[in-house]
Amino acid sequence: MYGINQRYFYISFNFFVLWCHAQYVRTQGAMTDQLSRRQVRVYQLYSRTSGKHVQIQGKRVSATAEDGNLYARLFVETDTFGSRVRIRGAESGLYLCMNRKGKLVGKV
Repeated sequence: MYGINQRYFYISFNFFVLWCHAQYVRTQGAMTDQLSRRQVRVYQLYSRTSGKHVQIQGKRVSATAEDGNLYARLFVETDTFGSRVRIRGAESGLYLCMNRKGKLVGKV
């Protein structure tokens, strides 16, 4: 009888430790890493459908820009290695977002 209680305690303790570790990983992944430096790169996104580059002009986002167009230059910003990125138009200063219908729009 003593062996069953000890085994139950051992299994329960292991599940508790695993749960605590999962919570720690979740909270640490949500926070930005203060030791990593911020990365900003300049790109031009190419649309294979239209054969042109993506541009952000005001709230409109279209894939009709030629190579080297000012509105086609996009800054890709990240806070940590392997984290989420933000895409911002170099000329317009607006971020590339998606509305509820799934269309790309430019927002502050």
